[in-house]
Amino acid sequence: MEELNEIIKQIRDIGEEFLETAKHQMRLSTLFDIFTEKVIPTFVSEKELEEYYEKRMEEVNNLIYNI
Repeated sequence: MEELNEIIKQIRDIGEEFLETAKHQMRLSTLFDIFTEKVIPTFVSEKELEEYYEKRMEEVNNLIYNI
């Protein structure tokens, strides 16, 4: 019986850790979204961002193609 209680406790602890990790990831995602939407455009033009992302996508496509 004690083993079953220990297993249940471990499952509960893992669930709580997973929930905390998910909350933390959501906060980071929100902060990143705010940063990319508000901060970056203040010092980088939209055209420069577009060119940068086009170049990065081309690099990713080339990498995938070469694999």
